[in-house]
Parts: sequence; C-alpha cells; structure tokens
Amino acid sequence: MNRNYSVITGFMGKLKDRFIDYQPPRDMEEMVEMASRIKGCKALEVVYPQNFTDPVKTRELLNRYGLEVSTVNLNVKGEEIWRFGSFSSSDPKARRAAIEALKASMDAAAAFGCNMVTTAMLGDGSDYPFELDYSRAFKQAAESITEAAEYRPDVKISLEYKMSEPRVHCLFNNAGKMAAFCGAVGRDNVGITLDVGHALQCGEIPADSAAFLDAVGRLFYIHVNDNYRNWDWDLLPGTVNLWDYVEFLVYLNRTGYDGWITADVFPGRHDPVETMTKTFEWMDFLGELADRFDQNDLFQRMDRNRSFEMLDYMRDTIFSAGGKSHDRY
Repeated sequence: MNRNYSVITGFMGKLKDRFIDYQPPRDMEEMVEMASRIKGCKALEVVYPQNFTDPVKTRELLNRYGLEVSTVNLNVKGEEIWRFGSFSSSDPKARRAAIEALKASMDAAAAFGCNMVTTAMLGDGSDYPFELDYSRAFKQAAESITEAAEYRPDVKISLEYKMSEPRVHCLFNNAGKMAAFCGAVGRDNVGITLDVGHALQCGEIPADSAAFLDAVGRLFYIHVNDNYRNWDWDLLPGTVNLWDYVEFLVYLNRTGYDGWITADVFPGRHDPVETMTKTFEWMDFLGELADRFDQNDLFQRMDRNRSFEMLDYMRDTIFSAGGKSHDRY
C-alpha cells in the first residue's frame, strides 16, 4: 500500500491545553519551513482562516518548499460567533457565517488543486440536558452542508466526528451517526474524515469504522493518532493500541484506500518536526506489520470461525522470525 503523508499546519505553531501553552507562535512561512524538514511529509493540511486566507500566496509558499496541499481544514470551533455551534446553530447569522466560510474554503481547495475540505463540527452539540433541540440542530446542519455541497460539486466536503470536546456531547459523535447524516444530506461530495483517535475514544474498532465507511462510500480522509480510549490525547499512532492499528492498516489495504494519511498528533512537550517524523516512522512500521499478512489467507482463516487459530496466526505472523506453523488445529 502506498501511504501519502501530510501534517496539519496548526501543529507546527503555538499549542495549548487547559493548563499550559506549548511552542512559540509561528507565522505561516515558519510552519511550512518546519514541515519541509519532516521526513516522509509530502503535503500540508492548511487551516482556514487561522493559518491562511490567500490560496495564491499560500500555494507559492508551499511550492518553494516542495509541499502539496492534502486538504483545506475549515476551523469552525474557535471563533466567538460559533460559541454555541456553527452549521447547526440556532442563530441564523452564525449558520450563515459557517456556510460562507465553508464555501470560501471550497474555493481555496479548488485553487490548490486538492479539491477537498475537511471540517470538524465539534462546537455543535451540548453541555447540559435540555440545552439543545437535537431535531432542529440535525435538520439545520443538514440544510447548511447541503447548500455548501451544491455550491461546488467538484469539491469534496469531509466531515470529522468526535465524541466530545469542546462540547461535552458533540452532535456528530460516531461513525454511524455521521454516515447517517451524510445520507440525509444525500450528496456524493459529502463524506467523512476518520480520525483514528476519535474512533478509539468513542469505543469503536478503527478497522470496523474504516470498513463500514468504505462500504457506504463515505471514507474520504484519514487522521492518525493514538490514545488510551479515555480522551483524545493525540499520541503517536500504534504506541498504545498496537493491535488495533495493525488491523486498521490491514483494512486500509483491503479497501484500497489511497488518499492522504494526516498526522493529527499533539507535539506538546516535544519538538514538532521530530514528533511528526516519528509519527510517519510508526505508520511505516505498522504498515510493514500489516503487509506480512497474505490477504486471501487472512480472510479465509477469519471465515473458519476458529478464534484461537486466528490468534496464533496473528502472533506467529507478527512475532515469529522463522515462521512457525499456523495450522495447529
């Protein structure tokens, strides 16, 4: 499987959590220059409008450093106007601002030639019971995304789901609900960004989520990171959930996914260039483990419903140097 790696511009600059500020603030050229030193990085996921507003100047900057654009990331979480939601907000002005920002980011994506926008509607949701009219919010979010999708059918809109943060209860919080939402929108250019850490956090099996989203034709884009399933810690992929990641890579092979794989890893206390380089080293390592399985043999064994035989086969394939016999039954 050919893996095309990119990084998010925001992770090259200043970061913060609830307690600590990490990394100094950096302008766009500084972030691009840093990204150009990341081994394996071919492209940037450029954040609009926080990190850029002019796609022509940004394209010229990226060309100087030999980088492509994987997608435009529309950030509808941090602005005051979207405090109580963006595409599903009860405030018509906030919804209109979100729709127009999405249209502008779609124009930028077309100018870059990547023809894809990803956005996470994480400010859409609630913190307390009876705080949100879920029926209205779902309906108006669908109307908002539909308008944008019809504006530029040549540009894909990839929607990212998450269980919580910044809202305690995000409106779009799992793969199934997001897929149903895409079905309600009913446009071929609307799909899903699968963030592996978000899948883990909400109790999904990433391989299952990838297979499902591929089966319904909505797997558009991928973010990789890892966590302990208790929070979206954005750790190096596979460093915590090794088996889940190997299985996930097996299914990316099986589905034939050939889109971008973007590092959504929080540098925090570590150097961003080293963090992203290690992210791609781990992804290559995990990919090599997944590639050890013969696809036909692997799925034929699954169909035999012999769980312990399958576990032996997994263990021996991954860890045996000389290749023990996998047929113990």
